Amino acid sequence: MQTYVFTSPEGKKYKITAPSEAEARASLQRHLAKPAQPEPEVVPTPEQAAPQREGYEVVEAFPDGGVIYKGADGLEAYVGPSGSGYSTTDPKRIKQIRFVGGDAASVVRGETAQDIIGEVPTRITSALKGVPFLRGYVEPIVSKGASAVSQMYGEGVSPEQVSGLLGEAISRREAEAPKTVAASRFATGLTAAAPFAPQLGAETMVGKIGQGMAAGLGLGALEGAVAGYGEGGPAEAIRQAQTGGQFGALFGGAAPMVGPVVGAAYGKYLEKPVKDIIGEIGFKKDAGRVIQDFLEMDAAEAVESAEAAGPYGSVSMLGPNMTALIDYVANSVGKGATIVKQNLKDTSLQASTDLKQAFNTSLGVPTRGLQTQKAQIMADTAEARRELYGKAYDFEIDPETAGGAELVSILNRVAPDDISGAKTLLREAGEDYRFIGGERVSEAQLQEVLQTVPAGTRPRITSNPDGTYTIHATPKVSTLDYVSRKLLSRSQALKRAGDYEDAASKANLARLIRSKLDEINPDYAKARAAGKDAIDQKLAAELGDDILNMRTSRESVAQAVESMDDIAKTQLRQALRNRLDEIMANAKVNPRGTNDAEVVEALAALKALNTRAAREKLTMALGEETMSVLSPQIASTTEAMIHHASVATNSKTAIRQLVLDKMNEMAQPSLGDKFRQAGPIGTAAGAIVDPLFSRPSRAAQVARLGEEIAPVLTQRLTPRELAMQAQRMERLAPTIERARQGRASARNLAQSGAFAAGLLQGEQERTPLNLAQRQLGLAP
Repeated sequence: MQTYVFTSPEGKKYKITAPSEAEARASLQRHLAKPAQPEPEVVPTPEQAAPQREGYEVVEAFPDGGVIYKGADGLEAYVGPSGSGYSTTDPKRIKQIRFVGGDAASVVRGETAQDIIGEVPTRITSALKGVPFLRGYVEPIVSKGASAVSQMYGEGVSPEQVSGLLGEAISRREAEAPKTVAASRFATGLTAAAPFAPQLGAETMVGKIGQGMAAGLGLGALEGAVAGYGEGGPAEAIRQAQTGGQFGALFGGAAPMVGPVVGAAYGKYLEKPVKDIIGEIGFKKDAGRVIQDFLEMDAAEAVESAEAAGPYGSVSMLGPNMTALIDYVANSVGKGATIVKQNLKDTSLQASTDLKQAFNTSLGVPTRGLQTQKAQIMADTAEARRELYGKAYDFEIDPETAGGAELVSILNRVAPDDISGAKTLLREAGEDYRFIGGERVSEAQLQEVLQTVPAGTRPRITSNPDGTYTIHATPKVSTLDYVSRKLLSRSQALKRAGDYEDAASKANLARLIRSKLDEINPDYAKARAAGKDAIDQKLAAELGDDILNMRTSRESVAQAVESMDDIAKTQLRQALRNRLDEIMANAKVNPRGTNDAEVVEALAALKALNTRAAREKLTMALGEETMSVLSPQIASTTEAMIHHASVATNSKTAIRQLVLDKMNEMAQPSLGDKFRQAGPIGTAAGAIVDPLFSRPSRAAQVARLGEEIAPVLTQRLTPRELAMQAQRMERLAPTIERARQGRASARNLAQSGAFAAGLLQGEQERTPLNLAQRQLGLAP
């Protein structure tokens, strides 16, 4: 093949490729022999064909001959095609004509139809065209209903007439407010379709996306086919089924991803009050994120815990999870542990000091001990006893009186060995001891014995069935006083021997004798009221020393305190204070431990005081008024000590593991940590990269979080401040729950809405979805 160049008579050159020159010439001849093609006819555009008007510019012309002009003043005017006689300068009307492509007649018909149908029914019907599946059948359904109603009133409007008017009214509404129509149909469609969005049960996100795409494809195609058939028959059904399947799959696959994103965004907005409350409590950003769950778990009992904490409370005492959190920080490595331990130690020391001060205020300062106290009692009362009891001792008890008869009856209850012991004491004291308890004699001895009775003595004689007589001395105050002394002495001996029941019985009998003597003899009562009875004071001191002993029953304390005067109660308080000091002094302190000795001593005292029996016995002995001051101090100190001890035990509990997991979740691994997991090479690379790019190591982050948490949790607060923190925690729980529910609702709603959006395609050419279809090239 060769290329040949030929020149025509007109000077035109032709290049022809052929096997030979002859064939090239023949081809040229055939080309020149073809007839000349006519020039194409030039058809003017509507703008070019539009009639020109002086002073006006053609803005837009339509195929039917209608033209929109703009004048020099910027205002537009529409002039209909030749012969129509229609024109308008209304901007709204011109906008509608432009929207429908110049069909001014349809705009006029639509206005008339909308006037007939009504604006509200037109809007409602237009919005219903956004309902999936139903949108292709709105006009026929509504028309049949309206026709049936008209038949009832005798007007007889056919469904076809109503359908035509309704279609024109809806078209006019679309031209009048296209954006509003699109938004209303979109909202109506979402509202109708969202509740029927399928549940995606896959566990992984990939699985959910696959399920969403499959479900969206099927439902979208089905909706397009059903609605499209109603709008344009089989051809339109096929077209919309294809489009519906495409968009159903697209939006169905996007739904599982859209839901969590929207839920997280809305949840973040709802969590702002949560962050504000946590900030009010005192926690910074990261620390607040760590502690939020634990604050919520303890919120229900926070107020009650604050009330129990007393003057030594802190946020860490507002629930078990708070205690577990501070337990974790206290037993970790870092500055946070130091802060926790120091704050708790300071609180315990203050509680210990306050407890000792409460003891000193309510009971008195400690002295040397019980023996010293009893010796001092004897020394202080010696002179007064000689003076006061001397006057009372010679008073005789008259058995004929009610009080005297009662005393004689009590005396008869005393055991013979106790009577014998009392006689010995009387004889040693130079008092009359004869006939105490009765002395049996024969009739022959009676007169002889009576002759030996001192003048002024009036013995009482009773006969016995065997013919003998019993001589009873008329008891004096001295007799009964010494009997009571012997009973009390025996009581102490029995108590020391461990026979607490018999000891209590004898002590109670002695107190009963003394109480009755007080009623009968004024001098004796005066001596005892003046607190000069050494025995009563010594017994009170002994009771105070022994009151915390478990073997000292509540009943014996109640009986002893019943006849105790104020001075004896003072001795009881002093002995109790000395006993507490002895208990504290004997507390074992670990010489290698970190616990302060004062704290350990306070714990020892609390151990003795914190039983129900001890509280009840102290209330009997000290009185309600004193215990109303002492009990709260004991309770609040105990709470502080227990809290300190619980943190110091380093307990490995499940809640501490939960705290650890939460802390580690917050502390993301550094880039260097990731490199180090790769071996020696990664270790070297991490050492280089760490300072340049990575976050601090996990251990450093956990230590920093502990340092932020520790001061807020363990700072000692006043009861009012702690109550405010507890109230904030109480508000926190429902606020967190509202945020959690709102996040879940937003996630589910967004997921359902995104899925439902895939069904909103079809005939609405101006809806947001159809615009998106055209932009993505998916619209047919």
